[in-house]
Amino acid sequence: MDQVNQELIQYAELSMRIVPAVLAIVLASLTVKLAGKGWLIAAVVINFVTMVGYSTVNALLHHGVFHYDVAPRWYALLNLVGVLGIFSFGIFIFSNYIASRMTLNVNDLLFSFSGRIPRSAFWIWACIAYPCGALIGFPIFAMLTEPGNGFTIRPGIHHLGLPVIVFLVLYACCCILSTWMTLAVYAKRWHDCSKSGWMTLVVFLPIIGLFWLIGYLGFVRGTYGSNEYGDDPIALQPDSATTPPIPLQSS
Repeated sequence: MDQVNQELIQYAELSMRIVPAVLAIVLASLTVKLAGKGWLIAAVVINFVTMVGYSTVNALLHHGVFHYDVAPRWYALLNLVGVLGIFSFGIFIFSNYIASRMTLNVNDLLFSFSGRIPRSAFWIWACIAYPCGALIGFPIFAMLTEPGNGFTIRPGIHHLGLPVIVFLVLYACCCILSTWMTLAVYAKRWHDCSKSGWMTLVVFLPIIGLFWLIGYLGFVRGTYGSNEYGDDPIALQPDSATTPPIPLQSS
């Protein structure tokens, strides 16, 4: 009887996850002017898949289909998928900021290497990308180490089966996608300062490279007015000055 009740609770929890996910997707699809709704739908779908995955793994463990040595690998894979959901929702928030402050589409911002963005867009992207990059480290650690043995690396990682293969493929895709997006954002910020996007290579300078990149892109005000890379993004924002301040005249 207790087992029947437990299964009924699991089905009830699953239905409670399905209904909000379907409603969120329907509402996002019906809202015409919602910025970044594709990213919102992706976040909802990924979150739903993650929750269903956890329930499935737990059920397979309960019925003895999965061994407890295999389960941590599937959990690590699901954790990586969950980080992708957080990342997608962050881009949805970023999309709404871009739509309210600039004329640049968020997909162009993240995938194109032309144009300019202000410091605020750089910092919002950093607050999305850097924490998600750090969170990915946890499923990587869980996938590559033996459970309960601290930092012991799993022997024969290439023989661990389907979850490891899917994990490595998904992780490689994440690295390529996030690297492309980050380089596109960096290039536009350099453009705003009238510099080539190739300036991102300063990050490879020992010791000072990373500080130079973050300090310059995060704190240096872009060129006033148009430059060779496009219009001033600050001038495209509401309630902002379209001309540089008038310098004080000495008597």
